[in-house]
Amino acid sequence: MKQLIKYILPALLTLQGVSLLQAAEVTLKHNISVEGESITFGDVFHGAAHKSDYVIASSPAPGKRIVFNASSLAFVAKKHGLSWTPKQAIRQISVLREGTRIPEQQIREELMIALETELGGSEFEMQLSQRTPAILVGTDEDPIAMVENISYNLAKEAFSAILVAPATSDNPRRYKVSGKIYKQILVPVASRLIPAGEVISETNMDYKLVRANRVSRNVAVHMEDVLGRSPKRAVRTGGTIALNNLGDPVTVAKGKLVAVTLKNGGIALSITGRALESGSTGDIIRVENINSRKPVQAQIVSPQEVRIITAQQRLAAIQ
Repeated sequence: MKQLIKYILPALLTLQGVSLLQAAEVTLKHNISVEGESITFGDVFHGAAHKSDYVIASSPAPGKRIVFNASSLAFVAKKHGLSWTPKQAIRQISVLREGTRIPEQQIREELMIALETELGGSEFEMQLSQRTPAILVGTDEDPIAMVENISYNLAKEAFSAILVAPATSDNPRRYKVSGKIYKQILVPVASRLIPAGEVISETNMDYKLVRANRVSRNVAVHMEDVLGRSPKRAVRTGGTIALNNLGDPVTVAKGKLVAVTLKNGGIALSITGRALESGSTGDIIRVENINSRKPVQAQIVSPQEVRIITAQQRLAAIQ
């Protein structure tokens, strides 16, 4: 019996040792994703038990993936007491880090504030060179970006900036953006449709910021340039006012009946005529004698009167 125990006991101890050293079997998770800055056995495997919190790698940037070689992952797992043998079809394991995208409006506002500070005003238009970059932060991080550095060149109408996100992090990620900046000026524009001949007043005008390089010398840039004048052609709502489209207010409208006066020395004569075109005080327009239907040219004196000014026209008017 003693001899039997002598041989059986070492065998039992050996088997016990094998059992103690045997790795715990685990199974691979599907569609693996993480939220924090580290990847653990528990993120990758089901059944990792006391090894669940063991960190095996740092997470990629939010929204990015990291890929593990299947055989290498199996080796690391076995080394730490976890048994997993990859199936023949599995060669790589992909892990996605979840992320929250910073709103485009927040990014644009940060850039505008930085440019306003640098340029000393807000009269400019900003345009990014590409679509607003997709800046993602971890689901456990504040979705806020901040401008760390910005530079600009007014001659080239360009700027570039470095954004950091999340702004509240001690170790934020950096993103480079660039774009164009266009100086703007405040110009008067029509607040509604202004028909030809209507007198322009403050009630039908407003102001709008317009790119300076789009304002030609022919565009009115001061309100006093347009008030009290009349457009020769209608001005659309929101439209700038062309200086060469401005004239004095219409005194006599086309089709209006007016007194056509003839003066020669001490003799004065008045007939009735119909304006064949519109005009302002001092303009010479064509007027039709309503009796003879003959047209003459006369100078507008007032809304009710036009005056024949040449001898030839005087003769034509009375015939």
